[in-house]
Amino acid sequence: MRLAILSVENKGDLKKERLILNVRANTDIGEYILLQTVYDSGLTTHAYNTYWFPDKRVKTGDIVVVYTKDGRENEIEENGHRIHFLYWGLSMPIWSEEGRAPVLLHAPEWTSKSPEELANTGTG
Repeated sequence: MRLAILSVENKGDLKKERLILNVRANTDIGEYILLQTVYDSGLTTHAYNTYWFPDKRVKTGDIVVVYTKDGRENEIEENGHRIHFLYWGLSMPIWSEEGRAPVLLHAPEWTSKSPEELANTGTG
């Protein structure tokens, strides 16, 4: 995958809690989804929180930092690479609870139906 999870930092401290990702190859992070899941015996189950990355081109060597808290997207340049700061917008820390793990999905294509569309489809 072109994007990789490096670490979760400052678990339990909403002001500082963040997930650090490394950009391994040029990509659009808008093709990725981050899930908070339960990790048990090598398996992930029960997605509790979902973060859809914004459409944004990033380059090899860049770092993406996803803060749990609310904030405004920004970026800085450091040592020839960019650090992209994103904000999940949650009101409580989520990574300190026992057994919780991040899962990163590459989902460049997906489909959805609204509840209204589903209500209007039927068999028969």
